[in-house]
Amino acid sequence: MSIKDKESNTNKNRGFLREFLIYVIVVIIAIISATLIRSFIIEPFVVPTPSMEPTLKVGDKVLINKIAYKFRPVKKGDIVAFNSQIEEKDLVKRVIAIEGEEITLTSEGEIYIDGEKITENYLEDSSSISYLNQTIVLGENEIFVMGDNRNNSFDSRFFGPIPEESIFGKFVLIYWPPSRW
Repeated sequence: MSIKDKESNTNKNRGFLREFLIYVIVVIIAIISATLIRSFIIEPFVVPTPSMEPTLKVGDKVLINKIAYKFRPVKKGDIVAFNSQIEEKDLVKRVIAIEGEEITLTSEGEIYIDGEKITENYLEDSSSISYLNQTIVLGENEIFVMGDNRNNSFDSRFFGPIPEESIFGKFVLIYWPPSRW
């Protein structure tokens, strides 16, 4: 083997090593980026219960925007993900009322916020819903949440208002199954 051949092999080995290191660095950057995005920006979430049907079904894979409420307050109608204070799991529910509001539920299935009846177009069949008559005044940083499947939802009617700080994100979209897009 000549000196030129040895130099050529050495250059090839250096080129291979350089290329390999670039791939390793790219993979490490991708892993760090994915971890940071998941930890601070967008989190995939699997819907654990039928409480949000028909809007969200059990097993739907959804994206939760973890920074949404860093820039704006929680609003009525938002679908939020939060850490349950009662159960040892995260839940997804719809915000019905926010701090300082008075929510009244009636046995006829009606909801009043500060004396005004609300309309909930996202409910599939509201005629079969009934609530225990109750009135709750929300305190500072308290949110009242309910599932869209009212007759099959463990929500603020049972465990009370949730603290706003337990909300970790806002529902963005369903990404799986594709038929639910």
